[in-house]
Amino acid sequence: MTMAQPASPEPHPLGTFLRARRERVDPGILGLRTIGPRRTPGLRREELAGMAGISVEYLVRLERGRDRNPSPSVVHALAEALHLDEAARAHLALLADVRLDPDYADAGVAETLQALIESLPYPAMVLNRFVDVLALNQSGLALYARLGLHVGDNLTLALFLDPRSRDHYPDFDQVSAEAVANLRALAGASSSHPRLVALVGELSLGSPEFAGLWAQNEVQAKSGGTKRIDVAGIGRLTLRWDSLAATGAPGQMVVAYQPVAGTGTAELLDRLA
Repeated sequence: MTMAQPASPEPHPLGTFLRARRERVDPGILGLRTIGPRRTPGLRREELAGMAGISVEYLVRLERGRDRNPSPSVVHALAEALHLDEAARAHLALLADVRLDPDYADAGVAETLQALIESLPYPAMVLNRFVDVLALNQSGLALYARLGLHVGDNLTLALFLDPRSRDHYPDFDQVSAEAVANLRALAGASSSHPRLVALVGELSLGSPEFAGLWAQNEVQAKSGGTKRIDVAGIGRLTLRWDSLAATGAPGQMVVAYQPVAGTGTAELLDRLA
């Protein structure tokens, strides 16, 4: 009686993508010397594995769909070895179900993104995943004048460490709880990133309230909402805010404000401008 052979794993998009991209790489561009004809196009498995710092056996498992959950460090190493551009790198991370640290989180803001927020009639800013302010339009500067917020500052630090923030936000308790939960969500898999570690350390030492909220481990990813802000000499604004990911710069997002209808905020924003 013949024993049935175990079925081969079904092809997996991750393995298919890795093999296709490996076969597209020209070894000559990487300075790899070839002795004799190559039987397959692109890189050999042992070449890619060596450059990525993984074993050939592990790469075989990935390409054949036997292992579908490489770590972020392995995904990053494979992306570097395959010389993937940003779009291909993001696709590889998606297939592996991991989040890579965005390369643009701490970079400057593109001129087109700067021009975009400056063209908006209402407050707008560009933030990274640690809510550092990377860019701020003139209306945004006026909105946060009480807190003295400028490019390079951090919104969460200003919220918890500047005593004026309680006058700035009439709903301070709600705003602060949402800010901490959103910071944890934005940071995601970057919990050990030096920037986040330093930020959480500074906030925890300077604000027992932040320390208590952070210890609750609440996670609340927010892409929009309503916020009330008191501006000295102007009055109370009721603003709708929305955040939009900057697809050309992973890790950056545009946060734009607009007045809530029926609150008189539009007229107050005209005075603010």
